[in-house]
Amino acid sequence: MTSRYRNITKPPDPAPTLTVPGPRPVVWAPQARTLEVVLPREAGVTPDDHVPTGTRTERRPLRLVGMDLPGWWSADDDLAPGTDYAFSVDGGRPLPDPRSPRQPHGLLGWSRSFDPTFTWTDAAWTGPAAQGAVLEIDVATFTPEGTLDAAADRFDELVDLGVAVVELHTIGSVAGVVCPHLYTVCEEFGGPRALQRFVDAAHARGLGVSLGVAYHRAAPGAIFLQSFAPYLSPQRTRLRPTLNGYLAGPPLSDEPAPPPADLPSGRRINLDRAGSREVHDWITSSARRWFDDFHVDALRIARVQDLADASPVHVLVEVARTADAATTTHQRPVRLVGECDTQDPRLLVPAEQGGRGLSQVWVHEVEDAFHELLRSARATDPAWFGALSRLLTIPDADRIMIGLAPPACTAGEGVEVTTDTAAEGGDDARALAAALVLASAFVPRLVLPVSGRLHAWWSTLLALRRTVPDDTPRLVHRGPSGVVLVQRGKLVTAVNIGTQPRTTLLPASRRAWRVTAQWPPAVESTPGGLPGGPDRASSAPAATPSGSSVHVGARSAVVLTSR
Repeated sequence: MTSRYRNITKPPDPAPTLTVPGPRPVVWAPQARTLEVVLPREAGVTPDDHVPTGTRTERRPLRLVGMDLPGWWSADDDLAPGTDYAFSVDGGRPLPDPRSPRQPHGLLGWSRSFDPTFTWTDAAWTGPAAQGAVLEIDVATFTPEGTLDAAADRFDELVDLGVAVVELHTIGSVAGVVCPHLYTVCEEFGGPRALQRFVDAAHARGLGVSLGVAYHRAAPGAIFLQSFAPYLSPQRTRLRPTLNGYLAGPPLSDEPAPPPADLPSGRRINLDRAGSREVHDWITSSARRWFDDFHVDALRIARVQDLADASPVHVLVEVARTADAATTTHQRPVRLVGECDTQDPRLLVPAEQGGRGLSQVWVHEVEDAFHELLRSARATDPAWFGALSRLLTIPDADRIMIGLAPPACTAGEGVEVTTDTAAEGGDDARALAAALVLASAFVPRLVLPVSGRLHAWWSTLLALRRTVPDDTPRLVHRGPSGVVLVQRGKLVTAVNIGTQPRTTLLPASRRAWRVTAQWPPAVESTPGGLPGGPDRASSAPAATPSGSSVHVGARSAVVLTSR
């Protein structure tokens, strides 16, 4: 070809793009020889139906998309929203879509197409506060109905408590079982449309929504994915022991549990072997779906230390980039939270600097160390105070989550905790832990139900926390034996973990200190002068500062302000 024709050569056609999941059945199956989409013709037909093909089901062949997208198969026609379908690999049993948008018939039942178009009313939503309290709920037990719509009816109660983010940790279950469908919303909760209504209503009330997801291992029943492509690795999940580096004493023994006996639930997702490139896309496309189609504000990724990924770009980095893109698209912060056993400094480092790019972490090592320090408090030991002081002021504390309730005091599922039935010592432990966590820079995590007076204590502390800017420096002071003071601007929290009442000096202030909250709640007197109220046995005299000092009872906390 001469030079005069080189500049008029037609440019190459752009590579095809696929909308997954979308109206057209599309699936990745690089090892398949033939692939069909199977449609039920009658109600009540299941994928296990053995009636000859053509009588109760319809099979339509799929074709390869092309060399630009190797291994991808696509149908020629779109499916109407609400159409049930499944895929048959090489003429085998119809299997659900690995990217199923709905799964109303169980783990291995028919998938169902879904149109994500929704009339959103949250255009003015700017996102929740970065250090706002996170409430983790199980939709199945949060209300008697066990649905997302019923849970949304309790938003006013959560706003009054001071919750900033509602975290759903079982949203992808099917019939109560956590399933491998990363794109699915549990039908028992109301399905994907109910989640859209839930998020829209939450944003209208000033609440963010976070979803709990797991990418470290395959859930039970995920073995069907191997019929399509190498989604799973033959290795079992790698377990690591928990360290306790923040404890004042020697590390506690914490032997890892053996791997699960059943192979499907113990196999990890293929993140770094042959075919893992598309598996990464399977995960990041799921995250993008939650951000774009459901306006979710954050994802909490379980057990990030078990994401054994040796690929050039770690899967966490790819999901973080997806969140950054969603932040730009929606003009509000979209966050990633990593749940892990031990602290890894790379998790909070931006991806551009060699880290994983997470926004926040929930480190069980730090949380356990904090509550262990309070349980094993040694009021007269300076080393104990030093360990607690270092923990309350660790770097990046404003990006680390800590639960307000010690694990031993957490209420069981379905158990109603009231003032009459709750152990007074358990409430005291929770109350003192809450006072220190909410005085620190840690991001608090809440779990309901709790007793009525503890609920009121949390609400008061969260309201006081919001009155001080997040970037206000915190100072930790050591008072008399067993007393810890945390100063944050004009707010001082004095906590006495000892068994004897103490009088402690307050930081210097030009204005007088006044008590705004105390635990146990102050005694309320009846007109006759006698203590009244149902909690009178566990109440305390009202704390009153005397000049530059305040009296703090045993196992008590006092919050003071200088206005």
